[in-house]
Amino acid sequence: MTQAELAVVAALGASALTALASLGVVALRERLRRKATDRETLIAAITAMLSRSISLSLRAQMMGEAMKIRSGLGEGIDVLTHQRKPLDPLEFHDWLAQDVVPLSQAWSVVWARGDQEMVRRANALLASCNELMDVSTARMPAATLPARVRRQVVGERWTPEMIEELLAARKAMAHAREQLAQYARTILRLPEAKLFGHDSPDDDATLATQGNAATAAPVAALDGKTPNEDMST
Repeated sequence: MTQAELAVVAALGASALTALASLGVVALRERLRRKATDRETLIAAITAMLSRSISLSLRAQMMGEAMKIRSGLGEGIDVLTHQRKPLDPLEFHDWLAQDVVPLSQAWSVVWARGDQEMVRRANALLASCNELMDVSTARMPAATLPARVRRQVVGERWTPEMIEELLAARKAMAHAREQLAQYARTILRLPEAKLFGHDSPDDDATLATQGNAATAAPVAALDGKTPNEDMST
């Protein structure tokens, strides 16, 4: 093989290596891009589950209150006299779907992209939401005929036992939200935080004192006085 042929072979080999290296870099970049996109999509889904779950808990609370207000003999009279329109199931579905649909979509993303631990915690959060909905819309027990007649006349009311179950369901949902959020922070390599932490009463008093001092100056300035002069008078 002549020198010219060796030079051509060397050039072709170098070109091939360069092309392979370029393809490897491109493939690596694409892989990292997909991984970052998947991570952002997953975090967005977790955030949606956290926000929509608390919004759904407020809707559950309103549903329970509506059951007490819109029940009993008075509700029937109002509907018959056209003082209030009857509840439309389709309107209620559309109202509830404003949070249920995004929550279900985010849950599906976690199923498709999350690991086993994330799926487990997302399932626990969704189960706690369902439990809260069931407890919030539970009917007052009426085992006897007089109790059923009273419920028809007076309307739905919560017993102390039902209130305890409601509080327990709210705490369970809050715990499930915290567990999912803490795992998300682990994925983001953030330190664990006390998500339900708040200032102590002493800290609240200090903040209130500082806030009053901060607002005293502009208020006194409107009266043409310094804060000290205003306090002395």
